Amino acid sequence: MPIFTPELIVFDLDGTLAATVPDIAAALNHALGAVGLPGYPEAAVAEMIGGGEETFLRRALGPEHQELYGEVRRRYLDYYARHLVVHTRLYPGVRETLAALAPRKLAVLSNKLTALTVGIVARLQLQPFFLAIKGGDSYGVLKPDPRGLAALIRELGARPERSLMVGDKPADVLAGKGAGTATVAVTYGYGDPARLAAADPDALIGRFSQLLELASRAGHGNPTAG
Repeated sequence: MPIFTPELIVFDLDGTLAATVPDIAAALNHALGAVGLPGYPEAAVAEMIGGGEETFLRRALGPEHQELYGEVRRRYLDYYARHLVVHTRLYPGVRETLAALAPRKLAVLSNKLTALTVGIVARLQLQPFFLAIKGGDSYGVLKPDPRGLAALIRELGARPERSLMVGDKPADVLAGKGAGTATVAVTYGYGDPARLAAADPDALIGRFSQLLELASRAGHGNPTAG
């Protein structure tokens, strides 16, 4: 699929717009510590995130502590909701690039719960850029299932073939492909570079600002920008 001038660009949040792992790790380790379990370093948390809160927390608990899921989830969400952007920061160039892209329709689709997603976007003062901010509970499915993205595209009056999905995980790429959009994977986030490349996005970029070039260029093939 060519990279082209899109009418709608949909962004993942964690690892794409913002480096959120420090606050996620703090919330996770608070919840685990409260039930007597050891925490994780941020690097390990970065590898575990993805697939929504339940998948993430169950990974963190491991097979031997699944009975603690309900209590850990409650404590995690309570702490995280009160500490969303203590250490979370935008990646370089995000605000400026969104401002330059803003004449187009822009939206966020995360697997994170909608309330958390909206809260982070608002506290980072990005909310005015987006026509819609959706989370993992918005459509009843999680990426890589394409149905949430497809529904968002319809809601915003766009066409899949004129839309672009941008994210840092194979799930973002697969959701875009399934919904019929072009796809861009960012390599600076939390996704494994080899798995990202294997998902075969239309482009790989190492800086968020490279979207400006891709989104204003007509072409064919699968360009890779370093």
